[in-house]
Amino acid sequence: MPDVEYLSYGVVEERDWTLQDPEIFGKAAEADLDCEDHGRMEVSHEENILDAAEREDLSWSLKCLKGRCGRCSALVVDGEISMDAEQEFLTSEEVESKNLCLPCVSEPETDIKLVYGVRHLDGLQDRIK
Repeated sequence: MPDVEYLSYGVVEERDWTLQDPEIFGKAAEADLDCEDHGRMEVSHEENILDAAEREDLSWSLKCLKGRCGRCSALVVDGEISMDAEQEFLTSEEVESKNLCLPCVSEPETDIKLVYGVRHLDGLQDRIK
């Protein structure tokens, strides 16, 4: 089962970290954050990332659960995911160049590092449904 290390975008903003910092997950590990803001979870086969977060009692933003609203937008910092091609929110550029995903319709192919809650990034926040 792939392992997902996750970090809240809210923490990134609060601590004035940058998403481009290659040490961001190391900083999070040293910051003694609660499990809602930073941690690890396993994602079983045939389970999407958001389902795994719900199973772990994490309160990630959700609404439609079908890749339409964008509320669960996340940034894949490391690793590979597969995402339902039928999702209607992210552009191909956002997926391929900016490494964005929708955890409600994404499954990890490898262990991944993921910053969740990035719906406030420029270009996304005005489109959230």
